[in-house]
Parts: sequence; structure tokens; C-alpha cells
Amino acid sequence: MCTRVFNNINFQYLTTARNMDWMFVLPTSLFVFEKGLKKIGISSTKPEERAKALKWQSSYRSVVAMVGDDCNGWASSDGMNEMGLVANALYDTNASYEGPNSGCATNQLSVLRWVQYVLDNFVFVKDVVKAFSTGDIQLIGDKVPNSEDKSASIHLCVSDATGNSAIIEVYKGRFDIHENPKFKIVTNDPNYGAQLKLDDYWQWQWSTENPHPSHTIPGGAYSADRFERANFYISHVDSPETESESIAQARTVAANASVPIGYNFTDTKSPNISNTLWTTIATHKTLKYFFQNIRTPNIVWTDLSCFAFSSSSSKVDLITLDDKSKATESPLQGNINDAFEPTRDPYKA
Repeated sequence: MCTRVFNNINFQYLTTARNMDWMFVLPTSLFVFEKGLKKIGISSTKPEERAKALKWQSSYRSVVAMVGDDCNGWASSDGMNEMGLVANALYDTNASYEGPNSGCATNQLSVLRWVQYVLDNFVFVKDVVKAFSTGDIQLIGDKVPNSEDKSASIHLCVSDATGNSAIIEVYKGRFDIHENPKFKIVTNDPNYGAQLKLDDYWQWQWSTENPHPSHTIPGGAYSADRFERANFYISHVDSPETESESIAQARTVAANASVPIGYNFTDTKSPNISNTLWTTIATHKTLKYFFQNIRTPNIVWTDLSCFAFSSSSSKVDLITLDDKSKATESPLQGNINDAFEPTRDPYKA
């Protein structure tokens, strides 16, 4: 599931797009948070568990796409803060959070709150990398809301307003970090180091170093196919001359890596081949955050640069579920800054 595209070809017009692919329809809402909010890293109400939880106060405003609801809990899956830092949580088949001392560790952070923690606390990719290189934070596994207890096995992608990029993976409780502005595309498996080795082969195939260049690309829905297909297109586009062109490039590359509704629909054992539910696009400089529900032709967006905060936490529902767990789409379109309503912060300490 999921593909992330970072268009940093022209550092003046930086955009990040991501597809959310999943085997279940996910209720999805956009939240906008004011800075200065006190938050906690786990949902448990048990005092002994909350004592071990990571706690923080947000330093930056943010807009976040959360999946779930008040009954099943909320997972921050994607978002951007007011400094132009973007974080995307993507499925990672090989992720494992339990290390030898996980049970007694402090500074525990649920993977469902990882995106929000990063957006609340950092400006640059290099600072995110530094924070997770120390080993001071212990990620805790959790379940994806509204997904029949499927585990939230994820890795984190971050991109910033300087054009830098990083992918943070977790294996047996240890962070494995890849940082480089060249890392534009991320999917699901194999691990990112192995994906880069596969990409070396394709980059050679497409290059002038090959005496007989081949411009063929994998066309399937598997993670490695989507990774190379997106890499092919982002490697073969001209530098955008406007922000609109950068958005269009990121959007169409992501669309080319999407999976149609109904594809593999009955096989819930393969999260790496799941339907694309929605796509987001974030502009790092102008702070616009676009959301496209695949089931509707319209696009909505939030302009974080001019959002009028009437409440410290605001929400707008974009995908809800009816009593038969079928998706109900929002009729909203265009700029939806005025559609947000005050709500409870689901991560309030």
C-alpha cells in the first residue's frame, strides 16, 4: 500500500504527493491544530502505562489527515506543519518495533501518533533524523483503526522546505535511517536499502551509460513495480517553472502508481496490493494541503498559511462510514478553510 512522491526537482516549487492504499475503506478527517498543545504518545488510560509515555507540547501549527473515528481511535497518517515539513506514514511489511527492552522503556510513542509528533516538534529533516538517531524514543506497535485489528506496520517519510528527504524504518526496535534529497520515491517493500539497489539497475537501463538504453518500466501493482514506475517518471520530467507545474507533476506521478478500486478487493491478506483510497499533495513553500478522495472527482484543500484559528483543534470529515461500513463521501470542494469545526484533540495529554 501507498506511494510517496517528493518533487524537489526545482527547490523553488517543492511538493510532496502520497497515495493512501489500504484493503479496508478508512474513515478520514482533516485536523488542524494550533501550536502550544500538550500531547501524549499513547492512548492508554492506565496510569502505569501513561507514566512511560512520551509527552510533548507542540511548537508548530499543523494540518493532518487522520484515519479512524472517536470510537476506534485516530491514526495520524499524513500531514504538514507551518514550517513546510511534511510527514507521510506508509506501510512497511518488515517493520518491527519490539526491542529487547521495549517493555520497560520510557518515552514510548505509538506508531499511530508518529506523524503528529514529528510535525509538532521539527522544522527540518536533519532535525528529525537527529532525534530518531539517538534511540531515546521507543515506538510502540498498534492497530490500524477500522481494519479488523490489522497491525500498523509503517515507516516514516519526511521532506522539508529545503528540499531534503529521509525515510525512517524500524526493525526490532532500532531505527534505520536513509537521508538524501535524491530519495524522492518511497513505497512499501523490500526495505529501502534494497529498493535503492533495485533502482540502480533501472537507472542504468534508462541512462546514457547503457549503450542500448531501454525505457521500459514495470507495470504491476506490487511495491517494487510502483517504486520503479514512479522513479521513472520523476526522473524524466523537466524542471517545473511554476508551483502549479510542480503540483501537476507530483499528482500525475502518484496517479500513475495508484491501484484501481476493486483490484484485489477480496484479498485482505496482501496489504501491499490494496486499493488507492485517497491522495494528498502538500506545497512546502505556500503551505497548501490538497486532498483527493479517489471516489469523487472533486479536490479540496486547506491553506495553512491563512487558516483562521477559532479553536485550538478543528476538524472536517471527508470520508465517513455508514451502518454497513460503506463509504460516504463529502460534497465539499475547493478551499475548505471555513468548513472546519472545533473538536477535541485526540492526542491531548
